[in-house]
Amino acid sequence: MQTLSFRYIKRLHMGIDFCNTELPKPVLPNGFWYVSWHESLIEFHADVQHRGFCGEMDSHLFPTFRQYDGCLRLMQAVSSGSSFTPESSLLIAHGKTQDLVEYVAAVQGVRSSAENGAIQNIAVVPEYRNRGIGRGLLIGALNGFRNIGVKNVTLEVTADNFAATKLYRHIGFSTIKIYYREIGK
Repeated sequence: MQTLSFRYIKRLHMGIDFCNTELPKPVLPNGFWYVSWHESLIEFHADVQHRGFCGEMDSHLFPTFRQYDGCLRLMQAVSSGSSFTPESSLLIAHGKTQDLVEYVAAVQGVRSSAENGAIQNIAVVPEYRNRGIGRGLLIGALNGFRNIGVKNVTLEVTADNFAATKLYRHIGFSTIKIYYREIGK
């Protein structure tokens, strides 16, 4: 008889209340810029998700991230839902000209009610991390939520993702709930 072994990953459900939080100004490094949501960019969102999550802990928790096709199906499902929030769904581009562009970060937002939103799938391609791009991406998404009247935003993160949890806390997120997710080995 085969014995299955499992591992448990600590996850944090975090939130920010705009009524009690002053957001910093969004700043991106030189040569990087925001690209607003458009359905024609769905494949680029999926590509950034795949490159940003593939091989990371989240790809063990969410097998969808292991393959580009899974990321594309996820993007199609998220963006076609009634809760999808284009105002908080962004790409960050990098390049010398608008014609020579690489998309290096992506985020999608959803709205659960008039005042509540959630950050989905914030991803930065590994070779572009530690440059302030994730911070700029998160603040850009939060400003998109704020501009449409959302007052509270949540997200989930693996507790061992120290860079992300540090960033979220620095921006003003606090832990609402801790839970454990089982993954097979």
